[in-house]
Amino acid sequence: MNRIKIRSIFLVANLFFGLSMTVNAEVGKGSSYLDAGVYYSDIELPLSFAQEQIKALESGIVFNLELRFQIINVRNWRPDRSIGALTQTYTIEFNAFTRRYSVTNNNTGRQVSMSTINEVSGYLSKIKKLPLVDDSLLSLEANYRVFLNSNLKARDVSQWMKTLSFWRESLDSDLEQIQWQLFN
Repeated sequence: MNRIKIRSIFLVANLFFGLSMTVNAEVGKGSSYLDAGVYYSDIELPLSFAQEQIKALESGIVFNLELRFQIINVRNWRPDRSIGALTQTYTIEFNAFTRRYSVTNNNTGRQVSMSTINEVSGYLSKIKKLPLVDDSLLSLEANYRVFLNSNLKARDVSQWMKTLSFWRESLDSDLEQIQWQLFN
């Protein structure tokens, strides 16, 4: 009798673990490379807009995608040491007159226009050649890892609107943390 209970619990735990693994199938990744004395990164984010976020965009709410990078020197017998941090922010807006989305890189001022939310999602999901750190600040003997935390947040929502609508929390979303080796 006890074996049956243990086996049942084991099967239920495996089923639950298997289902939770399939839900989080999209995982981001990053890689870095050296070019002309600067380490650049290519990032793939599992970014997709929820239906509430699309409706909010189309009704005039502006969103910010914030990417927060931190470069850490991972040390075995001593505390890890932060080498530097960088924040990259993109603003996403919808123009009701033209029926187009615009994405602005707030760090560079570069703006692109797209006709669908899928294009916006695809554009922001694959970020290429983002400069991270100058090679002269690093030691080849050290073990550096890049940690990326990112979130999508509604911007400039007035306090009275937050009070009247309980959906405000569902508009903001944190993406899964991504980390990778700066160099091998």
